Amino acid sequence: MANLASTSSAGAAPSLAPRLAGNVTFLSPDRDWRRALGSGSKLPATVTVGLGAPWRELPCPLCCVPLKTAKDGFAHFLKKHQARNINWFCLKCNSLKPGLQSASCHAAKCGTGSRVHPTANHTFVCGACSSSFSTKRGLSIHAKKHGSAGREPRTGEPGDDPTSGFEGLFTPLPPPKNKLGSRPGRTLKSCLERTIRDEDVPPGGLHPLKSSPALVNRTLSFYIRQMRRSNKIFTRKPRKPHRLCAARGNTSSGFRTIQYLYMNNTAAAASLILDGKEAASCNIPLRRIEKTYSELWEKEDRYGELGVFGTLPEADNEPLLMAITPNEVMAALRGSKGKSAPGPDGLRKPHLCNGWDKDGKLLACLYNTILYNSKLPKLLKCSRTTLVPKSSDQVELKGIDNWRPITLSSSILRLFSKILSVRHKETLAVVFIDLARAFDSVSHKHIREVLVRRKVDAGICDLISDAYRHTSSRVLTKRGRTRAIQLKVGVKQGNPMGSGYTLSGQRITALAYADDLVLLSGSWAGMAVNLRILERFLEHTGLDIKIKKCGGFFLRAPNQIVTVNHCADWSIHSIPIPWIGETQSYRYLGVDVSPKRGILPFDPRKEILPLLRKISKAPLKPTQKVKMLLTYGILRVVYGADMSLVGTVGLRRVDLEIRNAVKSWLHLSPSTADGLFYSAKVDGGLGLPRLEKQIAICQVKRWCKMMQAKDAKCKVLAPALLPKAEIAKRWKVATEVEVEGSLQASLATTDPAVIGRKWRVSEFERWCGLRCQGRGLATFARDPISNNWLGDPWGLHESDYILALQLRSSTVSTLTTLSRGRRRNTTCRACGRGWEGIIHVVSQCRSFKKNRMANHNNICRLLSIIGRTLGWEVKREKRITCPLLGTAVPDLILIKNGRGLVVDVAICYEVKPATLRRRAESKVNKYDKFAPSICNTFCLTGVKTYGFVLGARGKWYEGNSEVLSEMGLPRSRKKALAKLFSARAIRGTTSILKVFKKLSRSA
Repeated sequence: MANLASTSSAGAAPSLAPRLAGNVTFLSPDRDWRRALGSGSKLPATVTVGLGAPWRELPCPLCCVPLKTAKDGFAHFLKKHQARNINWFCLKCNSLKPGLQSASCHAAKCGTGSRVHPTANHTFVCGACSSSFSTKRGLSIHAKKHGSAGREPRTGEPGDDPTSGFEGLFTPLPPPKNKLGSRPGRTLKSCLERTIRDEDVPPGGLHPLKSSPALVNRTLSFYIRQMRRSNKIFTRKPRKPHRLCAARGNTSSGFRTIQYLYMNNTAAAASLILDGKEAASCNIPLRRIEKTYSELWEKEDRYGELGVFGTLPEADNEPLLMAITPNEVMAALRGSKGKSAPGPDGLRKPHLCNGWDKDGKLLACLYNTILYNSKLPKLLKCSRTTLVPKSSDQVELKGIDNWRPITLSSSILRLFSKILSVRHKETLAVVFIDLARAFDSVSHKHIREVLVRRKVDAGICDLISDAYRHTSSRVLTKRGRTRAIQLKVGVKQGNPMGSGYTLSGQRITALAYADDLVLLSGSWAGMAVNLRILERFLEHTGLDIKIKKCGGFFLRAPNQIVTVNHCADWSIHSIPIPWIGETQSYRYLGVDVSPKRGILPFDPRKEILPLLRKISKAPLKPTQKVKMLLTYGILRVVYGADMSLVGTVGLRRVDLEIRNAVKSWLHLSPSTADGLFYSAKVDGGLGLPRLEKQIAICQVKRWCKMMQAKDAKCKVLAPALLPKAEIAKRWKVATEVEVEGSLQASLATTDPAVIGRKWRVSEFERWCGLRCQGRGLATFARDPISNNWLGDPWGLHESDYILALQLRSSTVSTLTTLSRGRRRNTTCRACGRGWEGIIHVVSQCRSFKKNRMANHNNICRLLSIIGRTLGWEVKREKRITCPLLGTAVPDLILIKNGRGLVVDVAICYEVKPATLRRRAESKVNKYDKFAPSICNTFCLTGVKTYGFVLGARGKWYEGNSEVLSEMGLPRSRKKALAKLFSARAIRGTTSILKVFKKLSRSA
């Protein structure tokens, strides 16, 4: 960013004339205030921030956080950058205002020139009087005040003639007015020259203003070698079984292969399990691939000119006219994926951020040098192309058209593109039909002309043009790689700066997603005109379409009888477009669309059952199967069920199939309550999605957003498209109440964020209300520490995890559990005394006393290790004798600097929320009496007594955190150790249950 601080000559008062960066102004008497800022975010006290109205969305000039509204901008500079002074001003006349409301009201009425008098000669003239105005808005306000003044009478109804209004179809449009306003003289290079100083360049870094392209290439080559040496990433292949182990090695080898794949690339493991295929490699002959892409990328550029399509609005260059800062580099690095595929140089995210450039200064200087020179280094122009299958059908994959080329550049270039794309996010709209290899056939001249016509900064234009000059890519296949193919046309699929703009027009004539377009019209003639426009656009740009993949239908309803395709053919370049018949459908964005029936019904149960069978047969651990289902299985069903409005009964059946599968994987009883599956993990559940609820919530939220949309066209169309009966049912499921009054009014006034927010809480409360399985569950409500093992079973074996789930849901196979609802002898089979229930087995049965003591001693041992690590002298089970009170044996006495801590450990079954608190208080009351004796025995000045209490089901007592604090444990480690103690307590309890199960089998 350019230095926006206002400066003054020596001896003069500092100039406070605002210099704008969009809606943000920085005023300071210190010209070098940016040096005081450094790599931090706090603004110096001498800097005043000015915020302009009317506001438009832009990234923060200091940290690139998007600021959508004026309130967001005010809060951001106040809290994040701690600005001392924030002023408001009008963007049109630069006048200061006392607040946001004053600035907004003033800006709405502020004019850039003098007031327009009615007698002046202006463009917009009133038809009823002699008044004239410089803007159409002024004329409309005048007409509103004086009735029908200024309005021309209508000569006929629109739509009487289907060809009316298209006489000037291909005449150039008048150039649009630049609402953003241009600031002549501000270029990227001039901003860099004003901003960058010699002292900002770190040792070994490139000076952006003094480095030639040749020096950039040499330095970048040195950087890459340095990153490879300092950050080597080692990978290990799975061990192959010995030949002599072939008899039993097939199963174990398959398990090891899947486990290795799951741990290193879960997505590839999911593809192998759910689709029955490994990461697909193209098996088409190498010569054929090389010939195809040579003809595609090295062909002659057929681009002519934009012609009548060249009337484009000017771009806003302000977000680009600033230097890239180290903070931007580090933010982009943190937001990038660590396991993304490397480019031809082999660099990944760890190479860029592990030790080589910790603060991002070297990369920031490199990127600023590229911006200043407007030339991309040769090392970044090479790329590799991977072919990704479009279909899972092996017959279709024999054709090269069913493979999508994904081009991977260097991670350094991808990071650079990401920074620029985050700075300049905008919405445009594209038109639709299936364009033939749209990404691979876009002309580089087309890109350059669009940038120039939109008046993008010359340096950015030169840089983007240079990025596609003399570039090459090698296509990787199973049979090797092709030669370096020159990219004379086409853009890289996978580049963060690729297509992705959305234009919102005044009429709905097209729907668009990437290069798949849908044209809409209210008549046959209107569609013919749309196709003529498309033909002309294709001729100008040199693009083509896949006519075989296109389709269309024409519905007409004379006399209430719907006819399909009773009309002449449509054509593109004299080639007829295939018709979609009445009984046929067209697959668009994952759903099948029929001319009469619309989106065809989707059967989620039919889709989920094969996935559940495949996961069940896969050599995965039980917890891995659940995670595979959550991450990759259920998502394959959600989209189709959502779009096709599957009924509640169908979704309920799918939920039942999912629950039964999870119960079988985790060896849970068929009678296990639903609350264990659907309660949030923070409340002690598995957090499974309930499609019956969540799909209804998604649908209601989407319609709320449509009814409340800011886009006028969307807001007008939403009531007409609303399926009232279906959404009314979804409303009841999502909110658990009937619609009050009108459905449209409820959707238009309800905040989407509050819909379905507490459905998991309701599931947990219903679970707690169960007489048997809900006993003691309220203890675990909103406890992320005690429930951490549910999502991250670190420290627990699979058998421990399964038993812990049975313990949490009170479904352990004891006689009390098995005899629910019937009369049966429930005497404990282990000790022969008392009823055989979970509480008795875990905390009372004499047969497992040694196991309980071992669990208790493990907790004491862990506390002793922590104490010694923190410098305490630990005394375990020292006998303290008092003539009046008798003898006490506390578990731990910690001594340090004349202070003493008495800690007694207890593990008890948590039945009520107050169980652990009462046990801790009883420990304190017991050993507080012996404090004087302990002080005399160990010569201490003071002693504090604590009870360190844990729940047998993993409950962490908050009073234990005070013990760890007194021991001097850092705050950063307290939470991690609390989770460890919780897991240790659960593991001790499950060890008792394992012994109990062995005894019960032999009994």
